[in-house]
Amino acid sequence: MSAALEPDERPHPLDRFAILGVLAVAAVLRAFELGARSLWTDEGSTWTAASLPLRAMLRRCVERDASPPLFYLLTSWGLKFGDGEAQLRLVSFFASLALVWLTYRLGRLGLSRRRSAFAALLTALAPYQVMYAQEARTYTLAAALLVAGVWFYARASMSNRRSHWAGLALATALGAWTQTIALLGLSAQAALTLGTKSGRRRWLPWGLALAAGAVMYLPWAWYSRGVAEHLSSSHWYIPDPDARGVFKVLRAALLSPLPLVGAPEGSTMPGLDAFMPRALAWALVSLPIAIALFNGLPELAGRDGRGRLTRVAWAAWFVPVAAVFVLSFQRPLVLPRYFVFVTPAVSLLLTLGASALHPRPWRFVLGGWLAALAVLGLVRYHHDYTKEPWRDVTADIRARSAAGRTAVLVPFDVDPFAYYTRAVPQPVVSFEVSHPEEPFAAMFTPRQLDELQEAARRNAAPYDEVWVVVRSPNSDVRREVARRAEAVAGEGRALVERRRWDSLTGPLRVSRFVRGGFTPDSLR
Repeated sequence: MSAALEPDERPHPLDRFAILGVLAVAAVLRAFELGARSLWTDEGSTWTAASLPLRAMLRRCVERDASPPLFYLLTSWGLKFGDGEAQLRLVSFFASLALVWLTYRLGRLGLSRRRSAFAALLTALAPYQVMYAQEARTYTLAAALLVAGVWFYARASMSNRRSHWAGLALATALGAWTQTIALLGLSAQAALTLGTKSGRRRWLPWGLALAAGAVMYLPWAWYSRGVAEHLSSSHWYIPDPDARGVFKVLRAALLSPLPLVGAPEGSTMPGLDAFMPRALAWALVSLPIAIALFNGLPELAGRDGRGRLTRVAWAAWFVPVAAVFVLSFQRPLVLPRYFVFVTPAVSLLLTLGASALHPRPWRFVLGGWLAALAVLGLVRYHHDYTKEPWRDVTADIRARSAAGRTAVLVPFDVDPFAYYTRAVPQPVVSFEVSHPEEPFAAMFTPRQLDELQEAARRNAAPYDEVWVVVRSPNSDVRREVARRAEAVAGEGRALVERRRWDSLTGPLRVSRFVRGGFTPDSLR
C-alpha cells in the first residue's frame, strides 16, 4: 500500500507543509536557552579541540579524545560566528533538526504525510533530543548520520538506485569520522539484510556500499592506528551493564532522561507522585508507550508500506541497543548519551501503533497523551537539568583572587576553566594535573604519577594561593591524582576553604589553600 493512500485518512492540501511547522517547533525548542547552561568538562574539551589549527586538532583527537575529528572540524566553523556557548553547540543543534527531518523521511516509507509529520513532532518534542541538541559533543551528529544511513539503506533496498547506495556509503563514512558508535547502524542494516526478502536480494550492493564507506574511513583508521588498542581506557567512567543502567537508557530513549514520576534530588518541582499514588503515576507515563508499541507489533508481518516501515523501525532501535548491551560485557558502553539515535525509530513505532487503534477517536487520545508526556519531560528538563557549574566556579575564583598571586590546579580537565578565562585581560593562571605521555588515567604507572605530582609542584610553587578544582573522581587512579594535587597545594599553605558545587551531571569539588602569613582578603 502506498504511504499516500492510507484508506482511513483523508489527505489535506496543507499536509505537505506540516513538516515545515514541525521543524519550526523543533528549532524554537532547541534554540531556547541554547547557551544558557555552563559548559561541562567534555564540552570544554570540544572547545579546546575546535580552537586548534588542523594539524594540532588531529593530533589531539588521537592523543587525548580518542575520537575522530569531523565533529570538531564542523564546530570550528561554527566558532567563526562567535565563541559563546551557543555557537559551540550549533553543530548539535542542526544535527538534531536533521533527526526530526529524517524521522519524517523514514515515515514516508509507509505513512502519509500527516502521520509522518506527527512522528517527526514526537522527535521534535522529545526531551532526550533537546538535551543533546544543546550539548557540544559528538552524540547528536553521530546519531543523525546513523539514522541517515538507515534511511539510505531502506530506500536502496527498495529502489536499488546507485544514488541511494552512494548515500549509504557516504553516511557510513561520515558517521565513522564522527564517532565509532555511529557504526551501530550497521547492525540494524545487517538484521534487515538477513531477515527480509528485499534485503537478501540486495546483499551484494549493500556490501559494496559498506566497502566504499570503509575505504573513505581508511585515512583516519591509519592515522589513529596507534591508539586503537587503548580505546577502552577512554570509557573508565562507564559502569558495567546492570538493570539500573539499562532502565536509565530505556527511560531516556522512550520517555525522558529525567524522572517524571519522582523529582530529581533537590528539585523544587514535584513529581507526579506528589499528586497521585506512585503506582498510578507509573501507569500514567508507561501505559501509552506500551499500548502504542504493542498495538503496532502485528504490522511486523505486513507486506505493505506500514509493514516495511515497522520492520525498519524495530531493527533501527532494538538491534543496536541489544548489540551495545552485549558488547558492554567487553567494553562498557551503556550510557544514555550513546543512544540519541533511538528516538526517530521509537517515534515512528509509537505513531504506527497509535494510528492502528480502533475506534478512531482513541488514536487522537493516545497521540495527545504521548505528546503531553513529551511536553512534561521538556518542562522537567528546563526546570531541573544542570551541567557542571564551571562558569560559576571560574567566576567565583576570579572575583576572590588576584592574578599573579593565585594559581588553579585542575586534575585532567582544565579546558572549561581555560574557556571561561579566555577573554579576561589578567586571568588567574591554571594548570592541568596530568601526564603528557599518557592521555588515559587508567594506564598511569607509579612513575608517571610521581612525575605529574612533581610537575604540579613546580607549577604551584611561585603562588601564595592555590585552588584545586576536581571533577567528581570516580576511579581509583583519578582519586589518587586529585589527592596528589591537593597535597601539592597544601605544601606551605593552609587549607582555608572547601566547597562542593552540585549539578545533575556531577559535582565540582573546590579547595582553597593560602600560604602562611597571608589571608584570603590580603590576596585580593
